[in-house]
Amino acid sequence: MPFFDGATGRVYYRHWSLPQARAGLVFLHGFGEHSGLYHRYAAELATHGIELWALDEIGHGLTVGQRGHFGSFEDLVANARSLTALARSESPHLPLVVGGHSLGSLVAILSALEEPAAYVGAVVSGAPLSPLEWLAEVVSSPGGTLDLDPEGLSSDPFYLDQLEHDPLAFTSGDVVAILAAAFPAVWQRLDTDLEGLAVPLLAVHGEDDQVAPLTGVVAWRDRLPQLETEVVEGAGHDVLNEVAHTRVADAVAAFVLAQSSVPAGVGA
Repeated sequence: MPFFDGATGRVYYRHWSLPQARAGLVFLHGFGEHSGLYHRYAAELATHGIELWALDEIGHGLTVGQRGHFGSFEDLVANARSLTALARSESPHLPLVVGGHSLGSLVAILSALEEPAAYVGAVVSGAPLSPLEWLAEVVSSPGGTLDLDPEGLSSDPFYLDQLEHDPLAFTSGDVVAILAAAFPAVWQRLDTDLEGLAVPLLAVHGEDDQVAPLTGVVAWRDRLPQLETEVVEGAGHDVLNEVAHTRVADAVAAFVLAQSSVPAGVGA
């Protein structure tokens, strides 16, 4: 099984390789997920000649750590950097885009801010780019907790079945305490630094996202000229694993190839 030595211990990763890839996407999943939930995403990107590299975050999947406790964003960015280095060592001349979903979207943006020369673009989905009102409300309520309803994340029955029966995926835990401790500093960093992002950014977002509402992305449109948005009608938070997952992956692929200066089309 593929592992590398990460910031806090062994990190599991997957590489959906292609014999003649046109571009690569380094992908970072969200809270409660793991890389194995994105095999459909990898398969659709592959039809466009894009190979996917993805890791299991700290405390998730097969990577070491207490369940759900992902440590610091510095550690997550360090692991993203290591995964990028693996991709670069295998394909030195392949254009790379960094991407992430939800929690992973923040890691992806921080990675692009800190090492802009490593990537030709960034793609985020379900991105909490602005402070979450529900998180502040739950934190202010004594004993407040949050259990995510899977049906509020996606309406795709195949994906919901995965969430229900996959022992590596979870939708409960110390979500509020963990996110409340880690997210505010990142939001402050984005408020200070995101306007200086040196690479193009695509934000794919579900119209009905209740975890990271669309308004949090829309708020950045005037401040961030290089921001492109793709809003998916009727989709929830896990927009990459929604009913429209094929169309969403195709939109991501078009962006990746455009930043890689590769003509759009199917096949390598």
